[in-house]
Amino acid sequence: MKTMNDGNVMRHVTKDITNEAVTDYLTSFYRPLSSELGEFRIQCEEEPVPIILRETEDFLSTFMDVIKPGNVLEIGTAAGYSAMFFAEKIRSFSDPDQPVVFTVEKDEEMYLRARREIDRLDYSPYIRCYLGDCEEGISKIHEDDPSMKFDMVFIDAAKSHYKRFLDASLKVLSDEGIIICDDTLFQGRPALEDELPPRKHRTNTLALREFNSAVKNDPGLSSTLIAVGNGLTIIKPIK
Repeated sequence: MKTMNDGNVMRHVTKDITNEAVTDYLTSFYRPLSSELGEFRIQCEEEPVPIILRETEDFLSTFMDVIKPGNVLEIGTAAGYSAMFFAEKIRSFSDPDQPVVFTVEKDEEMYLRARREIDRLDYSPYIRCYLGDCEEGISKIHEDDPSMKFDMVFIDAAKSHYKRFLDASLKVLSDEGIIICDDTLFQGRPALEDELPPRKHRTNTLALREFNSAVKNDPGLSSTLIAVGNGLTIIKPIK
């Protein structure tokens, strides 16, 4: 049986964007928030189902301890792992009696699987799932609560639509809210401007390169792009 630190487990579909030895060292410190989430992570990695990387989860765990968001909007549910991780983190520093994670998934098959997994692991009281694209999901959320704002937004869906997802997220961000975009270094491809990306990666690579530049050059945003996991961009509007 594989363990949480088995180096032979497939690291999703990504490649190391920095140094393989450094990544292995970082992930050697990884510990899941619960045994149930740890087992589900291994299951997803073995299938493989796209979930946040271990070093990304470690960073987000500490980051959430610092900002202590009261709620989270997630764009891109996949199998539901990160939604459950966010819910567990919020439960570690508060005692919620209502949903604190609102997650939107466009793919119906993944949406239904996430619902099953969230129910199976008893996170349904803390997570509300919505089927649809980003704007459609946010619209459904506001049908339930027109005044809903989010302390943290996590974007991890179709990479070629990140700018649209960001624009929609900014409209529902709380005054002190933070937006985090995952996979913005996309296997390091956006940095390789002298190389034409393989055809199957071209759309995402060019879109992320444009997105990264637009975010850094937007005078209304304070942002940083860091080489953690497959790249994370942290964004805060300048008031």
